[in-house]
Amino acid sequence: MRSNSPNRPLVLPASGLFAILLGLLALTAPAQAPAKEAESRRVLTTAAEVRALTPEEADQGIPIRLRGCFMTRELSSFAMIDETDGIFLFTEADFVIDFQPKDLVEVEGVTLAGDYAPCGVAHSVRRIGYTDMPEPRPATIAELHTGQLDAAWVEVTGIVRSIEHLPDTVPEDPYAAADPSLVTEPHDYTLLKLADGHSEVAVELQEVLDPKKYLDAKIRLRGINFYLQNDNRQAVRPILHSTNGIVPEIIQPPLTTDFSGPPRPVSSLITFDPTGGHPGHRVHVRGVVTHHRPGQALWIRDETHSLQIHTTQADHLVPGDIVDALGFPEMGTYSPVLQDAVFRRSDSQSSPDPVRLDDIEMITQHDSNLVLVEARLVEVQRYPESVELTLQGLGTTISASLPTGSETTDLPNWEAGSTVSVSGIASVGVEDTIPRNGRWTPQSLHILLRSPGDLAVIVPAPWWTSKRISYALALVLTLAVITIAIVVLLSRRRIHEQKQQRSMAESEFSAILNERNRVAREIHDTLAQSIGAISVQLELVRTDASNLSDGTLKHVKTAHMLARNALTDARDSIWNMRSQVLEKHDLGEALKRIVKQLTDGTEIVASAQVEGQRRRLPPIVENNLLRIGQEAVTNACKHANPHRIDVTITYHKRRVELEVSDDGNGFDPDAVSRDENRSFGLVGMRERIELIGGNIEFRSAIGKGTRIWVEAND
Repeated sequence: MRSNSPNRPLVLPASGLFAILLGLLALTAPAQAPAKEAESRRVLTTAAEVRALTPEEADQGIPIRLRGCFMTRELSSFAMIDETDGIFLFTEADFVIDFQPKDLVEVEGVTLAGDYAPCGVAHSVRRIGYTDMPEPRPATIAELHTGQLDAAWVEVTGIVRSIEHLPDTVPEDPYAAADPSLVTEPHDYTLLKLADGHSEVAVELQEVLDPKKYLDAKIRLRGINFYLQNDNRQAVRPILHSTNGIVPEIIQPPLTTDFSGPPRPVSSLITFDPTGGHPGHRVHVRGVVTHHRPGQALWIRDETHSLQIHTTQADHLVPGDIVDALGFPEMGTYSPVLQDAVFRRSDSQSSPDPVRLDDIEMITQHDSNLVLVEARLVEVQRYPESVELTLQGLGTTISASLPTGSETTDLPNWEAGSTVSVSGIASVGVEDTIPRNGRWTPQSLHILLRSPGDLAVIVPAPWWTSKRISYALALVLTLAVITIAIVVLLSRRRIHEQKQQRSMAESEFSAILNERNRVAREIHDTLAQSIGAISVQLELVRTDASNLSDGTLKHVKTAHMLARNALTDARDSIWNMRSQVLEKHDLGEALKRIVKQLTDGTEIVASAQVEGQRRRLPPIVENNLLRIGQEAVTNACKHANPHRIDVTITYHKRRVELEVSDDGNGFDPDAVSRDENRSFGLVGMRERIELIGGNIEFRSAIGKGTRIWVEAND
């Protein structure tokens, strides 16, 4: 802070020594400390210094002391201009602002980040004199839109596009009761739209202007520029505020003030004029109404072309009304449009007929016109504010829309696939590719429907629409999935049941096998041993045949033969009851040994082959396949008189096949099946294969050998 007595002598405190020590410590402190302290004590004295701060810096509340010209005020805020720039300042809630433009004021306060540009908070404001209004900064309307002229005192020129008188909406000053000098008489103010080419700006004037004098006039005016901003500190649009006593200067008076002059052809708008013409000023056109949306826009057609007119006028028009319109021509998407227009109905005739389009290039002559198109309806999308249609016609895709409202609550159920006739206001589609320069021939079309009656169905959509087909396919797919799920579930249940049955069968078979092994051991250890002993004793009797008579010797020989046969049968029974070969070998090796045992000592040529990846099978499967193979080979040896027997076992991934074939006598399967005695072996094979859930097949014929094929799952 600045000292009021810079030449005041230095006075030490009572504890002088302590102060000296503090001074020495201060001298040893880092050099940055004084710089930071000086920075914290600095006072900003110009608006430019405040505006040069970043939002973070301005939000630290740096002290300010400004001098400048008071410009305009609002509740708890005002704007002022100094020799460097303009600045916006807030005040305390109870601060009374009773200054007028040209007052020279001094403000003390602190900086503030603000919502857009850095500004300040005034703790005290006092009038220190009077001054002349500063010279404004010349600017274009386009420059105002750059966002760099916040709180700037500017001078702009443009053509007045609209004038609106508004009542005084400034809230009553809460401090007027305490200070009667603050009471002001309510008065209207004026809201202008000022345009320069395609740039526009709203201007709020404290004076009331005569529309006949200023509308369509080119003016020069001064004002303070402010911005509407968003929550991201970004400018949305500018607005100029004038101060009391500021009246715009008319540079060029209005060219068109009323509907009395001759109308211009619509086709003459925004065309080349070697004289330069009067660009930016209002024009007068006349035409037949083809469509009207009150308060928004209307479309007219004259003898030369069609035109879209933007107007806020709410008077209701119907197709066939003849109107005169005053507005400002601007470039549209493809054809000119009339902005900020007013209209007057002068006559009426029958509703105009739409122009039929047979080619997409016809849109060049009928942009904004009422047209008729036949097309196929591809898609219908319904939204709260509109119905959007996609059509295929004129060799391209056509978009159409119907704005919805209270008068279009009940809409027809248009179906995709229908052939329709669509009438409405045509415009070049926004998806059209626009060339850089030269001639633009559009290739897309958009149609604005005026009512649901503008779409007529010529050929209804087939019942089998793509939507219904998709639903049907979805239903079929759902049923297929359900069916597959049921099949899988039943299959899993069946597999589970088969596993349980196999497990029970294996348990039962294991118990039977254990019991058979026990019985076999008992036979071997008792009956077979006894018969063997008898056979030995009879053999000894035979060796001592000299003591026997011929009759006795004959009986002994017979008994010895019977004993040997009984011993052989006992051993066969023991072998049949105990699958000892499977205890040491797999199924393939066991079959080889059985084939060799059964054919050794005969003239039969036998072979046993194993194909695939060998593996051990469940005991019940191996034992039954072994018995089936044994039975088949035994039958061939006993009954077929074969020259050759072939046994093949094939291992697959989850199943096994057994095949036994011979070239013997063969048999008639039907005759054998009727002979209960001869078919016992075949029945046993079938019972065994059924026990393990497999399949068996017999192929044979008299004189053509026999083939037995067996299949079982692991």
